[in-house]
Amino acid sequence: MVKTTEEALLDKIADDFHTYLRKGVRFDRVIGSAHAELDIDDIETLLRIHFVLTDAEEDAAEVGVLDFMRQLEDRIRRMKTTTSAESFEHRGEIRGQIDWQETVKTRARAGQLDEPVFVCRQPEEHYNIDENLVLKRLLTVIHDIVTDDLAYALANPEGYDWLDAWVTSETSVEGRDAESAAEMLDRIYEQNIYLQRVDVRDADLTDRTVESVKRSRSQFYQDAAVLLDRYRQLMNYELDSTEAREILNHTLIAPENAETLFELYWVFQVLDAYDGVEYRVLTEGRDNPSTIATWEYDGSRFVLSHDSTGESLTFNESIDAEDVESDGYLYRMNEVLSRWQTLSETLLGRGGSDSLWGGRPDIVLERYRETTTGGSELEQVFLGEVKYTQNIDYVATGLRELLEYMAFVKRTSTDDYVESPDDVLGSVAVKGLLFVDELSHDVPANSDEEITIIQYPQSPGSVL
Repeated sequence: MVKTTEEALLDKIADDFHTYLRKGVRFDRVIGSAHAELDIDDIETLLRIHFVLTDAEEDAAEVGVLDFMRQLEDRIRRMKTTTSAESFEHRGEIRGQIDWQETVKTRARAGQLDEPVFVCRQPEEHYNIDENLVLKRLLTVIHDIVTDDLAYALANPEGYDWLDAWVTSETSVEGRDAESAAEMLDRIYEQNIYLQRVDVRDADLTDRTVESVKRSRSQFYQDAAVLLDRYRQLMNYELDSTEAREILNHTLIAPENAETLFELYWVFQVLDAYDGVEYRVLTEGRDNPSTIATWEYDGSRFVLSHDSTGESLTFNESIDAEDVESDGYLYRMNEVLSRWQTLSETLLGRGGSDSLWGGRPDIVLERYRETTTGGSELEQVFLGEVKYTQNIDYVATGLRELLEYMAFVKRTSTDDYVESPDDVLGSVAVKGLLFVDELSHDVPANSDEEITIIQYPQSPGSVL
């Protein structure tokens, strides 16, 4: 049986990705695990990177950033300006057309009618017109993304094939050495004297202004306005499933990292069971990147996390030396951990943990109920372990990991186990599922317990 492909996973989750994104669900932990070295820790950065990779030639869009960049060198030479006559006072020289009326007034105010003071009118070029303000704002956005968000990838392009259009050097022109699109953008943005005269720092570019520039006679400015408007839409999470698929395919998934897609698939399967709920806005996404969503349903508050220990749970076991007998497994394991700490510090210059066991489940769903005092109390926990595999041995390993998570999960506040001794692995307070790829043989349903294996593309239904 063939393993589920990356293409198939993309097709399955693209709709859900853009739907839940617009509903306020966050995927910061998933994003960070895909390209940790890029320091992409929030969805806005992901969308910004996607924006500079848009290309009309590939996406059948009206215009993309990449094809806009291909024409930038030629087009920017034809930047528009407006000209108006400005009055300037000169002493002992004449520049432009003399305004005799103002000249006489100026001399009279100074009481020096015979002095060689002249007020002259000269044409003055203005660059801060709407078209140029839109263009400068767009290029500022693109420049910031390329030089900041993509700094690591541009400096280390190996493995980032989707950045070829930005890092591949083009044929040299006009006596200049060959340069990439990123280098060309940086040169124009930093050195073009006309662009430097456009100041957008205090400019209020309203939506009406952008729409007006879309109707410019110049295709150059039309394209700039369309792209700036598209960027603003992306920052408001306005995208369709086709664009969501491109984001997932080009920017979220690192090479040979389809596990990220597989984990997202099961996250969406869990969310699908709570159709119609209203998600709370996560204002502290950077501080709690593992929290995907929180919502209220059936009188309870739910918190869904990815690759995390959850909101108020701990998955860690340590040995209390005072309770260890003079010999046996725990005594000897305590000796191993103690010696490991010492040797790690002495030989390797790093400390070692004294934890006997620890972990972090792939999916954690916590259910809280409100207490009479106005607080909240943990009611139930769902733990999901995801293995993107068809290998039975690896599936068995995942099953053991799931059982360990379920048995050892504790409340952070009290350090007590969530599941009571009488119900350990009984799926009462702690429920769990193992999510795997489609297996080559049937897995019998577990009629006695809810701990079971869910194969792609099955649905787990409501997990809590």
